[in-house]
This record gives sequence, structure tokens and C-alpha cells, in this order.
Amino acid sequence: MANVLGVTMGEPMGDELHDALAVARRDHRTAADPATGATVVLRYDDCEQLAHDRRIDGVGLRLFDLLGVGDGRLRSWYGGLMFTTEGAHHDRLRRLVARAFTPRAVEELRIDTARAATAALAPVRADGGGDLGAALGTLPMQAMCRLLGVPPEDVPEFAAWADTLSVVFGVMTPEQVAAAEVAIGDLLAYVDRLVERRRRDPGPDLITALLAAEADGGRLTHDEVVAMVANLLVGGHDTTRGQLYNTLHTLVRHPAELDRLAADRALLASAVNETMRIEPSLGFVPRTLVEPVVLDVEVPAGSLLLLCSASANRDETHWDRAGTFDVTRFAAPGAPRVLTFGAGAHHCLGAALARLTVEEGVAAVLDLGPVHAAEDPDAVPWRIVLGRSPERVAVALG
Repeated sequence: MANVLGVTMGEPMGDELHDALAVARRDHRTAADPATGATVVLRYDDCEQLAHDRRIDGVGLRLFDLLGVGDGRLRSWYGGLMFTTEGAHHDRLRRLVARAFTPRAVEELRIDTARAATAALAPVRADGGGDLGAALGTLPMQAMCRLLGVPPEDVPEFAAWADTLSVVFGVMTPEQVAAAEVAIGDLLAYVDRLVERRRRDPGPDLITALLAAEADGGRLTHDEVVAMVANLLVGGHDTTRGQLYNTLHTLVRHPAELDRLAADRALLASAVNETMRIEPSLGFVPRTLVEPVVLDVEVPAGSLLLLCSASANRDETHWDRAGTFDVTRFAAPGAPRVLTFGAGAHHCLGAALARLTVEEGVAAVLDLGPVHAAEDPDAVPWRIVLGRSPERVAVALG
């Protein structure tokens, strides 16, 4: 193992992170993260194999234990998520949710999401430019709330709760813990009432589908549906918003590739997939070893692993021209699969919704006509909440 990153995986920087990962990946399969002591898994084949390996588990409540959060609503909710659970309980939840959270249900949101994106960009069109990220920042929450059947007027409140709760997947300050404790109570109370209404009055939404989903003769309980809805809202909010920022930033940063996309809209899905490869919002997945594994050296049981998609997606032994952004890369069959949404038992169930949301956001930007960077994209600061993204995507039209 090499302790050569020179940056910590939680630092919200731009190319410095990718450069450090490339240096580490060239000679080593793993590196040590100086902030957490975790073993960072760098190469594509290792990340994919370990994602399917039964010798690793989720992080569970490990971070809560380290922070001294021993009880409360936040710990109880977090400990029951698909993200933190394993084995038969996790598999049951996943089977039931997958019965409701189908690609067809997601695809039915495309027209409404496209309209919402166009409306959100109206001020940018009127002003001749602006911050694309800020304009489209609520689009992921709008899409998720539409899927769940949340009234449009309540979307800002949901977004505020999700903003407060997004930090629960990382290391929190005491102030963040306290704010998240309040937010999860308010969110669960709202969702509890919404689920109860859908039980009495079913609708064409995901909550109704979750209530009706059945697998192996079992169903989700009321409390499981409530917790799952909160899981979907929080888990998909900042990561998809961050990916939308990253996608737009990457396109603006590569004007020739943006022009290729504008000239051929059939490349939209390929282009978005390529942005998710080259600049994922969530660049690593935390896991815990339950048995030792041998990589560069033997990594003992109990170790924290970071399966690093930000590195694996640029692994030169797996990708042709790995560091080159190419909007046509995924247009032909047979391209490798990006690891941005994970793999194995914890592959993100919301991947289809995230892709649709980002695609329609980009399509709406293309409808503005020619756009170009209003400032040097390489000089824009980066930030991190759950996902990592630039602070803004400023453009001018024409």
C-alpha cells in the first residue's frame, strides 16, 4: 500500500485529486487516505471485484459510533437504510423497492422533468447567461418528489431537509448532528402522513407502488416505507445535484465536445455517461472488511475500504484514452461500465433517475443555444457535502 495521495478523499478539489490518484494508481493497487486511515482501492478490476465480494460489508453505524451518536431518531433511521444494512434484511428491502422503483416508472417522468428544466433556465435565457448549476439545482429534488407524489409546493421544504441530512453519510460536527436530528424528525413525520394518505387514497406514484410491492409473500411495513422514502430523498438529492453541476462543468470546460453534442443530440446519453465517468459526484464508496483480503499487502479484517470510482473510471489499463473526455465514448455497444453508481448488492437503485435528471438538464441547456464559459472553469472552487462538485457553472449565451 502507498501513502502517496497527498490529498484526502474528502477534500473538494478539482484536478489535483485526479492527478494524485493517477500517480498512486500507476504503481499501486491501493493507497492510504491520510484523513481517515482508510485503504483506497484504486484500480477498476479490484473495485468491481470487491463490490461483489462477500468479505466486505457496508459501514453500518461505524461513523455514528466514532462520533458518539449512540441513540436518537437519526441513528435509528440511518441504521435501517439499504446503504448501511447487509444480508437477508438488505436483500429483502432491495427486492421490494426494485418492484416499485422500475425504469418504466422513472421514464414516465422525462417529459415533466424536461419542462421543469426549461422553466428553471428561463432567467438564464432572459439575462443572456448565469449560473447553470444554481438555476437547475432543485431539478433532482423536483424529479424525486414528482416520482413520490409530493405536492410541488412542498418541494422547497423537502430540499431544505435533504440539504441538512446529506451530511449524515460522512463525518459530522456536533452542530450538524443536532440539526440533522431535528430534520429527520420533521421529514419522517411529514412522510408518515403522506404514506398514510396514499394508503387510503392510492395514486400513480412511487409511495403507492412501495405499499403494494410484494416479494416472496412479503411486503414493506408502514415504518419501512416511511424510512425508505426518506432514504431515497436524502441519498439521491446532493449526489444527483452534484453530478448535474459536474456534468455541466465538464461540458463547458470542453467546448469542442459540447459543440459535438449540440450538433448531434443522439449523443446525449453517451455524453452524460462520459461526464459521470470523468467527473463523478460521489467518487468513492465506503465499505468495511469482515475478512482480510490481499491487495498490495494483506488488509486486515475491520479495515475501512474506499472503493474509488473516481480512480477506477480513469484506470488506463481498462479505458482507452482514459483521461480524454469524449462524448461519443458510450455511443457504440461494448463500452465498459462506469462504476459511478457502484456495483454488486449495493448498486444504486436510483441510477436511472439520476441519469434521466441530468440528461434533461443538459438538454435544456442545449436548447438555450450556444453557451460558453463566463469565467475560467479551472479557477472555480470545489465544495463537498455528500457529493463533490464545483461551486458554480457560470456561462454566457451566444
